[in-house]
Amino acid sequence: MTEPGPDKAHHPFPGPPRRAADVVRHIVDALAAPAAFLMVESGNGPEWGAVVALLVALVIGAIRRHRGDSLAVVMLSTCVVAFHSVSAIAFGEGRAFYFPELVVNAAGLLACAGSLLIGRPLTEAVCRKAGVEPSGTAGDPAARRRHVRLTAGWAVLWVSHLVPLGYLYAADSLVGLTLVSALFCKPSLLATAAFTVVVVRRAVRQGLYATGVAPDHQVVAATPEDRPAPRRKDPS
Repeated sequence: MTEPGPDKAHHPFPGPPRRAADVVRHIVDALAAPAAFLMVESGNGPEWGAVVALLVALVIGAIRRHRGDSLAVVMLSTCVVAFHSVSAIAFGEGRAFYFPELVVNAAGLLACAGSLLIGRPLTEAVCRKAGVEPSGTAGDPAARRRHVRLTAGWAVLWVSHLVPLGYLYAADSLVGLTLVSALFCKPSLLATAAFTVVVVRRAVRQGLYATGVAPDHQVVAATPEDRPAPRRKDPS
């Protein structure tokens, strides 16, 4: 029995996460449009603030696309800003720029709570769809308990976003909404997503090692060339 060479190795897990500098860069890109909205809205109203925010999002999207980001990611981030901008224009007030954020957090809370009530934690379905949780753990009680805890953690995260955002929205504090969204909501969302991936990958690796299968290698049968030649009998 031999281990395969580098060209035959089987890697069921995605590569390591991006460098911290890349994460910071993406956070800065995500904050550019809300910052532009805040600066323009104070002097020209929410309509012009929304237009400028959308233009900034389009420019950032073009830059990210040039850097090599996938079209799907660029389109998603641009559509999010467009959703916020349309909300501000439709309601005619600055705080409405963050109304979609309230909707997303409320929907996330309801989805997590509902999945826990029916006994099918949301993170399990999402991780399987993304390929983080392998299909081989389906029906595993340990995996189910793990995802119950993770989904409950996500529910707490949504609540922690809704409370300050709801209070600041009611107080009509655009500066406060911008700061909370930029400095707390987005970073905590990214951190929770990264934590979820790390926890699931680590648990899966431990499960594979416990069963005697290394996660980064696949044991293959030895070829005839790998088998030692039979020893000749000594005639004496």
